[in-house]
Amino acid sequence: MWIWYNKEHMERIDDLQLKGLKIIQDTDLFCFGTDAVLLADFVKLKKNSRVADLGTGMGILPLLLFGRRQDITVKGLELQKALYDLACRSVELNGLEANIEMINGDICSAAKLLGTGFDIVVSNPPYEKKTAGVGSECESHRIARFEVAVTLRGLCAAAGSLLQTGGRFYMIHRASRLAEIFEEMKGCRLQPKEVRFIHSYVTSEPARVLLSAMKDGGEGLRILPPLIVHERDGSETEEVRRIYCRDGQQTGDGNGTG
Repeated sequence: MWIWYNKEHMERIDDLQLKGLKIIQDTDLFCFGTDAVLLADFVKLKKNSRVADLGTGMGILPLLLFGRRQDITVKGLELQKALYDLACRSVELNGLEANIEMINGDICSAAKLLGTGFDIVVSNPPYEKKTAGVGSECESHRIARFEVAVTLRGLCAAAGSLLQTGGRFYMIHRASRLAEIFEEMKGCRLQPKEVRFIHSYVTSEPARVLLSAMKDGGEGLRILPPLIVHERDGSETEEVRRIYCRDGQQTGDGNGTG
């Protein structure tokens, strides 16, 4: 459900259907999609977890994670001032200033801006390399989709710098870049621990992948059951309906998927 309230700037308030939470979005900027929702469900939250979100956009991941577990604290880092302003307003709209803090800045300076010792770092980063071409998209969309502001290596380095030993890094990315992701993670003291491929249909190849890595973790990788988004007739699978809280269902109890 959404309500237009500022037509000049194409802003709207979306009801997240989770604990009464709402988010302010601007359709002229980069709005959140399915990937952020799937990633939020994948994260394993524990009591009083300290979480950092790299490239928070309009703040969707901090809101969804708080909706799953209300004793966590989250710091969201966003480079684009317009998106950062929206994220701050969404935090205020929901009265979550005590739990969620937004910071405007570069991921390359994450440790300086956010501090260190986090239990969890999450990110829904740009999927495409800068060399893939950026077409005629607006700046907000280019930064969100292409590695023009941060590379995969820079993202992993930032996550590694923020986490305490044993902390977890959760990310969603293109499945085709999995080998590169593993290489970059290991170079930043992040040991891949879990992988879950996302398929549009049970018969299709995976386009995206959910990953978790542990800082200074030992060897051992779990390949989790695939996440299927659509049934053969195009409708949502039961798991996706649960993740989206369809029919009044709530997301998990903070234990995550897998």
